[in-house]
Amino acid sequence: MAELEKNNEEQKNLSTPIEDLLKQAVLDEKNKKPEPENKKKTEHKKLKHTAMSTIFAIVFVAVVVLVNVVATVLFDRFPMTVDLTKNNAYSISKKSKDYVKKIDTDVLITVFAKEDDFKGLASYTRQADEVMKTYCKYNSHITYRYVDIDSNPDVMKNYSDSITQYDIIVETNPTDDVQRTRKIQLTDLVKFDENKFYEDMAKAYGMSVDQVMEMVSMETLIQQAGNPLTFLGYYGSYVEASNADQAFTSAFMAVTDPDPVVVTLLTGRDELTELSYFQTLLTANGYTVNSIDIATEEIPEDTDVAVIPAPKTDYLTDELKKLDDFLDNDGKMGKQLLYIASVQQEDTPNIDDFLKDYGIKVGDGVICETYSSNYYGKPFFTISSEISDNFNQDISSDDPKLIINASRPVNILFDEKDKVGVESYVKSTKDAYVKALGTTNGEKSFDENAKTLAKGQQNYIAVSSRASFKDNAEALYSNIIVLGSEQILENMYLQYNQYQNREYILSLLNGITHKTDGIVIEPKVIEGNIYDITDAQKSTLKWTFILVIPAIVLVAGIIVWARRKNR
Repeated sequence: MAELEKNNEEQKNLSTPIEDLLKQAVLDEKNKKPEPENKKKTEHKKLKHTAMSTIFAIVFVAVVVLVNVVATVLFDRFPMTVDLTKNNAYSISKKSKDYVKKIDTDVLITVFAKEDDFKGLASYTRQADEVMKTYCKYNSHITYRYVDIDSNPDVMKNYSDSITQYDIIVETNPTDDVQRTRKIQLTDLVKFDENKFYEDMAKAYGMSVDQVMEMVSMETLIQQAGNPLTFLGYYGSYVEASNADQAFTSAFMAVTDPDPVVVTLLTGRDELTELSYFQTLLTANGYTVNSIDIATEEIPEDTDVAVIPAPKTDYLTDELKKLDDFLDNDGKMGKQLLYIASVQQEDTPNIDDFLKDYGIKVGDGVICETYSSNYYGKPFFTISSEISDNFNQDISSDDPKLIINASRPVNILFDEKDKVGVESYVKSTKDAYVKALGTTNGEKSFDENAKTLAKGQQNYIAVSSRASFKDNAEALYSNIIVLGSEQILENMYLQYNQYQNREYILSLLNGITHKTDGIVIEPKVIEGNIYDITDAQKSTLKWTFILVIPAIVLVAGIIVWARRKNR
């Protein structure tokens, strides 16, 4: 039935005149409602938004790719690594960084080993590798190379036979007029826990720590081992910190300084201290340190500072003549003598007469403080803040304090006489006193009941200057710095951060020798759990940031664009 009605309708339309059909079409068009204006605006806004989104996505992807490319180039050229280790073990100190940036001489670092072997040897060698490469990134004048001793005989012939596996040579460019070199050994890259070492040795041999220290030293053991690698194989468990930053920077300072300061320790008179950490600090700050036996050797002509480290026995006449000649320097002066006294010294009348000519007398007894705020535990274990303004340019603290254990008084005999001037540099408080010493087990010791030898302010450190005048009246000076105690430079006290012994003695020597670029670099503890990645992991991270992440962003942008377009 429905099919029949449909056919009838079609027949009806076919029989309708064409004029009526046209009229109906015109009428339908007139009755058609116009498209709303706001709909046109909406579609236009949608089209504009889609176009802006597309442009933004393209620009964003381009920026991400560009940033990654630029970052990769910068990472290869500049040190933009992030040190995630405790105590920044893989970083260099700010002072070291500042010094390295100023180097304007070409410096070559040669590591005598295969790179993978050196880096894989120990945590401190891996750290040394990172530190070395950081220097090169901070200054284009510094370059490095790895040289396998067995595979490079042509390179090895340019170096002495003393070069062994894992040694490092820091040298200026061979084309320079004056080439300077400094060798760094594996043992220079680390700091040993010497206290624990000597304690363990004392227990093993049934001796006191002092007896063991007199019998053997780290340097002696290294020589006996034959090379640093063998020594570390035996005693590596005593390594407690890294000296990589310190070792490299001191080498830079030594080879790039056109006029390095040479310090010579005078031994041979039963010295009461080795000053091992003091020597480390000097070396770290670009000083060249050596030693001689004053009884059998002459003081080298290039010595700028001679150090007498608390001789237990007196100097002989010909040895004092060497000191006189050294300070006079053929009338040119310009030399420095650091004399260190000790309460454990025997009588030294010859040294006393020598110092008397310079207006100084090291007295008997020990300086004590009356009030506990000025000493640490015992009255003779004193703290001084009475420090001269002379040569304190390298002290970081605005209120420096020195910790001074068992100091003899350094008495000034006159202020000025016969071209010699004397001045106090470090003093006690006005409430101090000097106590005579007693004897315990054959050694001098503090006795509260002993006689009081003097009262009032005392001197811990004094400086005497002898002048010589040229024809044009220009004054030339040689100086004697006298310390009342070897404990001022004792290893433990030099490492204290709450006291400024370390900074003060370096500042004094830097200033009096006109070496004003001194820096102090602290050893860094090597942690067992450190964040480190292999070269393969570095490559993976590199391409992840260059390609993978930008690709992901690009795909995400295309998907978002397509979805918005089809809404």
